[in-house]
Amino acid sequence: MTRQLEQINIKLNNTDRAFFYRENSVGDRLVVQQILVNQDYNLSKFSHHNCINTYYSSLLASGKRPLIIDAGANIGASAVYFSAIFPQSKIIAIEPEKNNCDLLRKNCQGLEVSIVEGGIGCNNGSLFIFDPGCSDCGFRLGEEGDYQVRVYAAADLIRQYEEQNFTPFIFKIDIEGGESDLFKENLAWLERIPLLIIELHDWLIPWKSNSKNFLRAISSRNFDFVYSGENIFCFNIDLLQPKI
Repeated sequence: MTRQLEQINIKLNNTDRAFFYRENSVGDRLVVQQILVNQDYNLSKFSHHNCINTYYSSLLASGKRPLIIDAGANIGASAVYFSAIFPQSKIIAIEPEKNNCDLLRKNCQGLEVSIVEGGIGCNNGSLFIFDPGCSDCGFRLGEEGDYQVRVYAAADLIRQYEEQNFTPFIFKIDIEGGESDLFKENLAWLERIPLLIIELHDWLIPWKSNSKNFLRAISSRNFDFVYSGENIFCFNIDLLQPKI
């Protein structure tokens, strides 16, 4: 059954476009509020902000295209936001739930956004999607569920686009607990990410040490680790620190 859509108008930088969401979706309204109204991914609040902008400009000046990976893209709010702030980037929007993907495509139409319908993990494979009752922004992947979806290895995705002259820039991760698998192994790509943004989900999945693999991976590398709201912003010191 088709669900009624509502829209808001987005005005960010030079972007002025409609964004659509489902009127009866608590999850859609939450995503719109957090990302497009509150601007949870606004980097200007950090002291690292100038270094991020400098890195972005240096990539463009060297003839490379910045690559933004949006894992857990949902209906496209974060992809649209990053597209407005970093308009010369290529965005890979990864989302496993098919109805969310339909709206993701609608909201990203005309933007430099490639949509991957599936999940992301440490290895290629497949899992099942299921609804734990957290509205349209809370679908999870597991060994059982409603239908099977493909899982893409982060290392392979990054390598594929690096071969096309794209350079990793931002990796945003909000995958409802899937970070436990994503950071389990095959993590050499992590050192090539200037900025990693992640929401951890121990609060949602208690007594599972769900964030353990991420914490082990990030703590063994040279990142600044900054909390803001629900997210952790991890700034790669080796790539971003100003040269004195």
